[in-house]
Amino acid sequence: MRRLPSGAFRPARIAGGLASLVACLLLWLPPGVAAAGAANGDDHRQAVATLADVKAAIGELVRADASYAADPKTYHGAAQRAINVLAGTKSEDYVAAAGAPGDAPGDAPGDALGAIGRIDGLLDRTATPVWASPMRSAEANIRAAIIHLQDAVKADELMDYALAASRALDYLEVARGRPDEAGVFGGLEGVLANTELGVPPGARVQDGCHAPSAAPSYGLHGGYIAWVAVPGGEGRHELADASGVGSLDVRGGMIVLRTAAAGLVAGTCSGRPKRDPPEQGDPAGQPDPPASGQRAAQTRAEAGAGAAPPALYTEAQAEQGKQVFATKCVACHGANLQGTAAPSVAGNDFLVTANHNHWTLAIMRYIVFEQMPRNAPSSLSPGDDAAVMAYLLASNCYPAGRKPFPSADDPSFAKVQLAPLPGQRHGEDAKGVCAVH
Repeated sequence: MRRLPSGAFRPARIAGGLASLVACLLLWLPPGVAAAGAANGDDHRQAVATLADVKAAIGELVRADASYAADPKTYHGAAQRAINVLAGTKSEDYVAAAGAPGDAPGDAPGDALGAIGRIDGLLDRTATPVWASPMRSAEANIRAAIIHLQDAVKADELMDYALAASRALDYLEVARGRPDEAGVFGGLEGVLANTELGVPPGARVQDGCHAPSAAPSYGLHGGYIAWVAVPGGEGRHELADASGVGSLDVRGGMIVLRTAAAGLVAGTCSGRPKRDPPEQGDPAGQPDPPASGQRAAQTRAEAGAGAAPPALYTEAQAEQGKQVFATKCVACHGANLQGTAAPSVAGNDFLVTANHNHWTLAIMRYIVFEQMPRNAPSSLSPGDDAAVMAYLLASNCYPAGRKPFPSADDPSFAKVQLAPLPGQRHGEDAKGVCAVH
């Protein structure tokens, strides 16, 4: 084993994230889309800059690995620079002395936002654009990468550094994504290749349900790019960095590039929009109304650390979730929820990490509903997913109430910060996990 030349012989602790997100993402399709214009120019610039940040962080780690350097500062510095460009100067994880990656376009060591700040800014709106889900997934993966990068910065043994850096790279590659996927698995490149965020400011936009009448132009419908038309004459024609071309047609002096989202757009144009399956127990497919406990969650969360934690589930629902967890989740997360092949999901260490990395109930719900179980993402019924959420909340000592955790999402979940609860709770063990009977 190679050892970093200086420092003690202690291994770096690999902190657990909310879940192992690699290879468990789901292609997300909305219940229907309607014609809409392109996103504003600043949104496009922020999305492009976010992808550049992630690429820069990946580049730092790859260069350090290829250097075969003997000085541990080479590796520690690369990991910290990756953190800097992802977290931004406003983050407590930012270390100015390390600087920022030199190949981040438009980025300087003093960049305030970082990839996390840019995504938060893009998602800070009342509407839910088609790119919101992939962006949330990218943010969750970036936050998970930062955890492992922090371990890489602390590593004394080269093997510990390599393990932490490798895990960070896995998460960053998922956040980067691929342009030939129109949903969550597409990540940032998929967003730029297939949604309105990929339309540059000032570009000509036409209805993606129809063939292009001019080039260059973008065919947009319901927030998705169906095609990109470029002139068919001789000469150089620029395409977006993440083009994600599925096929191309040559017609009327134009080259029409079909995106991965073209099939989705075609389905909505034909008057047969794709729909999500109905909620279990609700034949009409209508989402459950928000429970009073969730409506109060935002107010309680904003009231400060001394406020009573929200009651978001029932005891019976948590008991049901315990049974689902025992059959679908225990192999990876362990009977005591402290993790085996996957990270811990309950207790003091989990909640301290969640609080430090600003994880919210919305992020936790998204991972449970959309990305778990790892070997069969989104294969559980909405009712079982909601029951698992109830079990996890109960195991983390959040109080039960009279309304079950809903199968439908609630915007207030984004305001509920996961954190250790004050005081000692009944049935809590030494690791801070509360028993569910």
